[in-house]
Amino acid sequence: MSDPSGAPRPLRTYLGIAPGVGKTYAMLAEGRRRQEAGERVVVGWVERHGRAETRAQLGDLEVVPPRTISYRGGTFLDLDVQAVAASGADVVLVDELAHSVPGNQRGRWEDVADLLAAGLHVVTTTNVANLRSVRDYAARLTGAGAVESVPDEFVRSGDVVLIDLAPEALRQRIASGRVYSADQVGGALGDYFRAPNLEALSELGRAWVTATVETVGTDLLARRGLAQPASRPVVVAGVSGSKRGEHVIRAAARRASEADAELVVVHVDVDGGVPARRRQELERARDLAVELGGTFSEVFGSAPAPALAEVARARQASTVVVGPSRSRLLTSTRRSVGSRLRRLLPETAVEEHA
Repeated sequence: MSDPSGAPRPLRTYLGIAPGVGKTYAMLAEGRRRQEAGERVVVGWVERHGRAETRAQLGDLEVVPPRTISYRGGTFLDLDVQAVAASGADVVLVDELAHSVPGNQRGRWEDVADLLAAGLHVVTTTNVANLRSVRDYAARLTGAGAVESVPDEFVRSGDVVLIDLAPEALRQRIASGRVYSADQVGGALGDYFRAPNLEALSELGRAWVTATVETVGTDLLARRGLAQPASRPVVVAGVSGSKRGEHVIRAAARRASEADAELVVVHVDVDGGVPARRRQELERARDLAVELGGTFSEVFGSAPAPALAEVARARQASTVVVGPSRSRLLTSTRRSVGSRLRRLLPETAVEEHA
């Protein structure tokens, strides 16, 4: 899953089938190779987990100190995006792409998106179970419950290296103390890292690469007699093609992140065609929707509110987010799109954002 030209894309993700397979080691190894090739490489975040191999691979790579976040009486460390962007680096290594820190309303993948926008190349890591399309299947199959997630579209926007390891090989690594401390080994081997769980995660990892997660996940659950995962909630954002669309999309993305929901951005074409100036804004809206892990679509309708309501009903949306401006087609009623939507969707939360 790389650029046909062979040149690395700005984002590269080492995707592990489970913790302990060596994705952080691989990320650091690439950082050292690129540093030796003359690139300026810094480490923005790395999880050492007390592993000697990770410490050794870190070597002399420059580590940008994390920022401190105070939240509800606690102190937490997190990736310092501003310091990394100001470091003058060509490449930054960021471990645990799906992680988020209390007090930071953004996921780490969103911070990585900012680093990419600033022109840096990012090498990162995450586990198969953290991919949004895989997460619910992995949770049911392993019994570990839901974990933090990262949008599939964001990971697929760059190069992906799948790091797989035979179940017994990984279990041997754990038993030898190379992954967890001695007092954690027994519980790990008897719980999450049972061979059937690792086999399932490996299958899901290969399925993600071939875009067959739903088919493989459904089959795995059926074979084990487990219920299929419930569908995720949906947040719909309605954009008109104005410059304020970015604020609406970002507000909807925050709601989607808070609710672990799918983000669906919709433009309603009521004119049978979009002027060039608005088309540019809509293309930017499309790019932003994908960047934030959502989808973008255009629908036709006689008025924005009824068309958005129809999409919301079809997708069983929990929330609809729109801008506060009044549609020129509704001036006779003096009702905003938001107020019309509240009447059409009495059971759905409707938010208006400037």
